[in-house]
Amino acid sequence: DWTQTTNTIDYGIKEVTGDGSNTTIVLERIGLMPMPQDILLVYEDASREAFYTPLRMMRGEKGNPYLGIQRPVLPEWPWAMPTFEFTINKPLSSIRAVLLDPSQLMADVNPENNLWQQP
Repeated sequence: DWTQTTNTIDYGIKEVTGDGSNTTIVLERIGLMPMPQDILLVYEDASREAFYTPLRMMRGEKGNPYLGIQRPVLPEWPWAMPTFEFTINKPLSSIRAVLLDPSQLMADVNPENNLWQQP
């Protein structure tokens, strides 16, 4: 039972890279507690897009908490895999920031690694 453990929740943005018209985002599970992830992208034109990756063990997904923001559901993240990678059809130059857990509802022990900003 997950309530009987000292495992921590700690996720981070490991890498954001561009390849022409595509951008790849790599997320990392640093703590041992698996959790589904909400990811918010803020584009240079100030538009926003949210992404969601459920856990395979969830056998489903939660609803979109971000009214008015499109939120595609990504493939399930298997709990045994420490990283998760996804690619979007937008150039890296169009992305201002990537944010994990934008609602700050997850008990992440190190929220400092939840933000990537364009240098």
